[in-house]
Amino acid sequence: MLDEKENTYLAKWLNNDLSPEELEELKKLPEYDDYKKIVEGLAYFKAPSFDLQPSLATTLGKIYRPKKAKVINLKPIVYTFTAAASIVLIIGLFFNTVSYTADPGQQLAVVLPDGSSVDLNAASTLTHRRFFWSQNRKITLEGEAYFKVTSGSNFTVATKLGKIEVLGTQFNVKSRATEFSVACYEGKVRVSTQDNQQKILQKGNGVSLKDKKLIDETITDQEPLWKKGESIFNSVPLIHVLDELERQYDITFRRDKINQNQLFTGGFNYNDLSIALESVLVPMGIEYVVNGTTVLLSVP
Repeated sequence: MLDEKENTYLAKWLNNDLSPEELEELKKLPEYDDYKKIVEGLAYFKAPSFDLQPSLATTLGKIYRPKKAKVINLKPIVYTFTAAASIVLIIGLFFNTVSYTADPGQQLAVVLPDGSSVDLNAASTLTHRRFFWSQNRKITLEGEAYFKVTSGSNFTVATKLGKIEVLGTQFNVKSRATEFSVACYEGKVRVSTQDNQQKILQKGNGVSLKDKKLIDETITDQEPLWKKGESIFNSVPLIHVLDELERQYDITFRRDKINQNQLFTGGFNYNDLSIALESVLVPMGIEYVVNGTTVLLSVP
């Protein structure tokens, strides 16, 4: 099997991080030519549509299936085992991903391998492939994030409700349950929904998905309000306002005694829970009791 040092060299090689000295040391390995062929082949390899783990288990099962005992040369066995293990290692690295999560009540700044930056809003997760990033700048987002993308090849943000394709721009994406919106602050983006609706957005343009249709919006701020620690709503069902309060303050509402469909216009900041609760609930005529991280809601 590969030792820890060889594993490290292979991982750095795949990510183009090997120093000239380390590369020369790697070339001295008897298996180097095999590794080189595998890596060159992976450059043209696309992820299969099937589930990798069961398929890999089947392949390994065939490789190591017990056979009838017979006298054979020991050295070829060790070499074959090492080569098979190396293939598994490299394929595993190829499909490896990196995930970043901003927990409720937190925001997280992320720098991607190409230098692009992402600010994750509370209760949001971003995932991207660990290796060969420059060949496929694609990430998956659950939640909300603000992007500043460096120039280069196409950059794609995939969500459950739609995808955004960009080239050197700044934009905000929100994709939570049934909520989906995109705001462009610089450059140009193309927004596509799951049912193939498309919109081209430039600076100052935005769209939101309402009743399964993309609705145009005008963006007047220089950046999303959540980056300034604020949330503003205009005739939005109360359920979405309470959801945002839960994300920003890591609390839980008991809502069974109130009408969450009534519309709310107003906002709250992220600095003080007491003020935020008062800003939202008092105008709606809702009484509340804070019990630790649980807030009980009721009407008089």
